[in-house]
Amino acid sequence: MRDDTAMQMSVLALYVLLCYQLFGWVATLIIVSVQLFLAGWLIWAMIRAPD
Repeated sequence: MRDDTAMQMSVLALYVLLCYQLFGWVATLIIVSVQLFLAGWLIWAMIRAPD
């Protein structure tokens, strides 16, 4: 099994840097916060209603 953690971290860093370059820090924080909220909500919904 390959260890792709370094690649995933690099992609995450490039994503944040691109958002910062395009929109600035405040918008980047808002975008990332909304995405983390939606991901958490989806995970919570999947765990709560597995059927």
